[in-house]
Amino acid sequence: MKKCVVVLGMVLVLTVLVIQSGLAPVSAAGSLDACSLLTKADAEALFNQASSSQKAGKVSAPAGSQCIYFFKKKGDTYSVKLRVSSSEEIKSEGIFKSARDVFERQKKTRMANANTAQKMRNVGGLGDEAFWNGYDLWILKGGYLLTVVARDQLKGSFKSREAMDKARAEQDLNLSQRAASTILLKIK
Repeated sequence: MKKCVVVLGMVLVLTVLVIQSGLAPVSAAGSLDACSLLTKADAEALFNQASSSQKAGKVSAPAGSQCIYFFKKKGDTYSVKLRVSSSEEIKSEGIFKSARDVFERQKKTRMANANTAQKMRNVGGLGDEAFWNGYDLWILKGGYLLTVVARDQLKGSFKSREAMDKARAEQDLNLSQRAASTILLKIK
């Protein structure tokens, strides 16, 4: 009996040491800091210029964190924004069940509207599943929901408002995908 207690005590001590040392796997849905996933250096590399300011903090519906970097160009301000929510945070907020629940509801809601459905497109190669809704990129990876939007100055002249809007969406999607690729490398 004493040997059993000693062995269990040793297992408990070793478990605590492994967890404290960081060798234990990270919880699949623990909270993440958006500014750790999208750093100032990442944002500046994406826009190829110094960021003029930054805004970070907690968000809700769904719960999580957000990080935005701003860039000034020719009198206008542009930005790259990341919002990240874990299933754990989402569930504890009490509105949705999980990251997948929010992702699926967003996708379904947008597909139910003829105007927004035209702008929707699935995006391969990012996380477990991703879609672009014409404005921002939604990504599901494990127990995490990420929303990325990068909006930079649109250069050129266009024959119509429709052509300009299409070029804006393509540019924003391309920048958002590039940002997401960097961000996703930091999520295990």
